[in-house]
Amino acid sequence: MATGATEFIDATTADALFPEIWSRHLTIAREEALVFAKLVDRKFEKEMSFGDRVNITPIAHLAARTKSRTTNDAITFETETPSNVTITIATWEYAAFAMEEATKKQTQADMVAAYTPEMAYALSVAIDTVVAGYPDDAAAAYTVGTLSQSLTHDDLLEANRILDDANVPQEDRFMVISPAQEEGFLKLQQFVNADFKSLVPGSSAKNAKDRAYVNSWRGIPIYKSTNVEGTNASGHDNTLMHKTAIALIVQLKATARHQYDINYFADKYATHNLYGSGLVRTDHMVFLRGA
Repeated sequence: MATGATEFIDATTADALFPEIWSRHLTIAREEALVFAKLVDRKFEKEMSFGDRVNITPIAHLAARTKSRTTNDAITFETETPSNVTITIATWEYAAFAMEEATKKQTQADMVAAYTPEMAYALSVAIDTVVAGYPDDAAAAYTVGTLSQSLTHDDLLEANRILDDANVPQEDRFMVISPAQEEGFLKLQQFVNADFKSLVPGSSAKNAKDRAYVNSWRGIPIYKSTNVEGTNASGHDNTLMHKTAIALIVQLKATARHQYDINYFADKYATHNLYGSGLVRTDHMVFLRGA
């Protein structure tokens, strides 16, 4: 019969003998579906191998006029002064980390391999966030829906009509929505009823853009991203737009650099890029205020 608890070797007295295991399997932060930068207009990048700004000149339509057959009146020549859209390539961003050589040697996990792709991802998020901020810039004239309330089918019809009124081409239209707005769409018959399935093309799973694809409406692909501006409480800045509404120019794509600093016995890693963007066609984008 035991005479006291102190005669036992228990978890408290043997604590120094219990090893703590640090797993080599790291828990990496989940990545957002970044789609804005992949969907907008990138054609100006070919012209920007040098220089810090590009001027885009809009051309308006000419008017048809009536010429008198009975009087020898002079015809009228139209004069137009275009207002250029200027995109400045001025955003120079980077992501970086450094690791001391002793730490690199003694750490069982390959921290360099873990953090290296995170640098490029950080830069991608930054670009995507900039482009995601444009939809509410056109809010004054091209807005449907109510923030924090799910968009209705009537809202979508109105938004599509706004683009039609501006003669926006049907091809290269797309929609980007928040997860909360997708939840709202899944409560609409137009998105779940089998009678409407002929309007929904298939999708692949090859890249982030394809993985973000969730549905389509009247042949317009719909992409879901948590990078849509806003919150579940206040609503999100969803959008229906044509790719030429926004121009994105990445002049220096994400470029990795490495240096060994002998002063600190440390490896330094950095990735940087250089880009600019602009709203080119304001009538080619509708701000979908919704959930």
